[in-house]
Amino acid sequence: MRRAAPVMLAEIRHPGPAAEERCPFVACTADPVSIPVNAGETLLETLGSFADGCRFGSAVLDLGGIGLAPFDYVMPDRAIDDRHAAWYSDTHSSQGAVLETAVAILGWRDGAWFAHVHAYWPEAGAWHLGHLLPDTLVVARSGEIGGYGVRGARFEAAPDPETEFTLYRVKPDPATASGAKSNALIATLAPFADLHDSIASLGKELNCGPFDVMGLGSLAGATFHDAPPMTGLISEILLQPGNVADPGNNIDLAIRAIDLDGHLHKGTIRPGGAPTLITCELLLRAKAGS
Repeated sequence: MRRAAPVMLAEIRHPGPAAEERCPFVACTADPVSIPVNAGETLLETLGSFADGCRFGSAVLDLGGIGLAPFDYVMPDRAIDDRHAAWYSDTHSSQGAVLETAVAILGWRDGAWFAHVHAYWPEAGAWHLGHLLPDTLVVARSGEIGGYGVRGARFEAAPDPETEFTLYRVKPDPATASGAKSNALIATLAPFADLHDSIASLGKELNCGPFDVMGLGSLAGATFHDAPPMTGLISEILLQPGNVADPGNNIDLAIRAIDLDGHLHKGTIRPGGAPTLITCELLLRAKAGS
């Protein structure tokens, strides 16, 4: 039986001690990639093989436009116990779809490649947004995947004492360091860290002009400049492709989200209006020439 959903931010409690670092990051180099995928291939195996061949420690990828065979996914939901702040829904099955927008964070779990994937897609006359189960993803038609390969740092899954989830953590990865000057960083956000304000702070650490932002995660509600607020406090989100932040001007960050009641949201988040629920996983990369 699931717990009642929180109605106020103050009602959200995580079971463990709060982590001292609320926005840990690791500097790295991030290079554009174009990864060919062929019908019938297992997506995770293909991405891992590509990353191995290029000596990447991780990758942050845009899966928009990729067609998938039938796959499984989950959505955000209420906690199933008296410890966790939230949980996943029961598993849903898609009959196959072309992803409209999707972000994949390629990293490591239990010594093997793993992918954290949030996607938005049309199917059976409706739009869906969910957390795709990576072991079920098979390419349905040939195409190419863009994004960035990361050297000198990696996302690696580990138990998180604060939330009692196994989450990606960011770590240096000397084995894949290129020796080039860092042009990017990868980061994770702790619960309640504001997505907009954290990205603004991370941009200062990157110490450049305009920068690209990619990522995904979960929010405890959100307010937008250009859309009604997301009042449900359990959600999953992805950053829309093409987000470019400029530290010298307003930082506009467009996201898509689904809340625990299955309502879809899209908008540009307000500063201070997007507290992290469990975690967010981010790549910031300096624009070429900045």
